[in-house]
Amino acid sequence: MHDAVFDRVSTMELLAFSEDLPSLPDRFIKIQKIAQDPNSDADDLAEVIKSDQATTVMILKFANSSAYNPSGIPIGELSKAIARLGSKETVHIATAMSLMYGIILPTGMANIRAFWSHAYAVGLVCEQLVHQIDPIGNQYNHERAFMVGLLHDIGRAALGMRVDFSYFERELGHLHSEELIRAEEALYGVNHAEAGQQLLSLWLFPDDLCKVVAEHHNPDSKLQLARICNLANHFVVENLPARLSFDSIYIEVQKALDKNPPDLTAITN
Repeated sequence: MHDAVFDRVSTMELLAFSEDLPSLPDRFIKIQKIAQDPNSDADDLAEVIKSDQATTVMILKFANSSAYNPSGIPIGELSKAIARLGSKETVHIATAMSLMYGIILPTGMANIRAFWSHAYAVGLVCEQLVHQIDPIGNQYNHERAFMVGLLHDIGRAALGMRVDFSYFERELGHLHSEELIRAEEALYGVNHAEAGQQLLSLWLFPDDLCKVVAEHHNPDSKLQLARICNLANHFVVENLPARLSFDSIYIEVQKALDKNPPDLTAITN
């Protein structure tokens, strides 16, 4: 079914080559610095966001959506939109948008939107599941859970950018879960979970986050956050449409969680 493009050794060599490594988007780095700085405020966040028109428009769309604007009072100012959404949700949206428009994937915009919409949805579900398991955050950092979900498929981007430019145009560009893993290993000798760990390590992400991404397709992983991400990924694939407008994802995730709450037994025992 799949003719090999590279063997495992060749693929890993391409993924490890750092001379022309795609860099993290500058806006992503700025947003994360602001989010982690206790002395920063909404004005600092607005300053970074307003430098990008697409992100500004998306923040306003979220703020005026039914999820955040039940009274139907429209707003047109970024500062008011951030106040309505709250800093945490604004950071989540802006972070996802910075990756969507800052990492150039070799495919059409429809596929790029679908890729990052899925990632954003999994990030939201990961955070929600962790909040249910550990509401106060004594055991898990809720922001880390969101980031794991957002970046869980970054290895697919790595394979598309570094190994096979036709990755997203192939059949596997539309596969998920175990079927995707088998197809990638047949073509490249490596799956996207391994590729994601490699890319995040080169980007100097914390080792624990890299390991979780590497194991997010293993429902029996010793890393509970990897099992949570695995559950979140399956939940999104099974309960949300493959293509959603970005600004509708939050409310669709909430509806799906209310309608079919995931069984947390397997990941909490």
